[in-house]
Amino acid sequence: MSITATPALGRARGVVIVGLFGFAVAAWMYLGLVATQMGDMSSAPAMPMTSAWSSGQVTLIALMWAVMMAAMMLPSAVPMVLTYDRMDRGSTNARDGSTALFVVGYVVIWSLFALVATALQWVLHDLALLNGMGALTQNGLAGLFLIGAGIFQFSPVKRRSLGACRTPIGFLLTSWRDGGVGALRMGLHHGTLCVRCCWALMLLLFILGVMNLLWVAVLALFVLAEKVSRRGEVVSQVGGVVMIVWGIGVVLGVG
Repeated sequence: MSITATPALGRARGVVIVGLFGFAVAAWMYLGLVATQMGDMSSAPAMPMTSAWSSGQVTLIALMWAVMMAAMMLPSAVPMVLTYDRMDRGSTNARDGSTALFVVGYVVIWSLFALVATALQWVLHDLALLNGMGALTQNGLAGLFLIGAGIFQFSPVKRRSLGACRTPIGFLLTSWRDGGVGALRMGLHHGTLCVRCCWALMLLLFILGVMNLLWVAVLALFVLAEKVSRRGEVVSQVGGVVMIVWGIGVVLGVG
């Protein structure tokens, strides 16, 4: 793959940034609308009151998770997407729409994760372990979730996946595929790495409250800091320590 500079790269960069953040803002607006309706148990997005969820309720919960994942994760993916777009547009094999396909692949993987999260929420709800905001009601289980997520922050899988997300050029050079299909495959690959890196953090939503938008925003900022700050590895490890200590406190009834 050869790279050549083109005058259109600056304009393209602006279009990509506006598109990604525009999509993320729309996702946050949707989450805000859902959150305001959660208290009205007659509204469609409200938490189901019985364990027998209807197909419509499952669809709405899955949609909520998918939108939430997009809102939380797309801002942290901006450096990777911009780097891909610059390399693709400077390539002799550049094709219109490849960047969009890259993003689609990324979103597809997080949408699949949303289905898994929906299933987990369904099981926890069926066991009467969640309150109306989607937070665990048993301190012991909540503490174990926190401790497990904290330990995962120090795991080799976390370090490798986070390292790939923090070095866009390295990831793209070793994973490059030409054309639209190649862009989609690379987006799927990047999304898979991102899920490996952050899945445990996403499960913290069951401690903080699935529809507690303040904590959703805090978690999204933590993920962003892990991926784009110069000391992202330190941020990740400090967060792990906080989770472990917090979890122990919750288990002991002091958190």
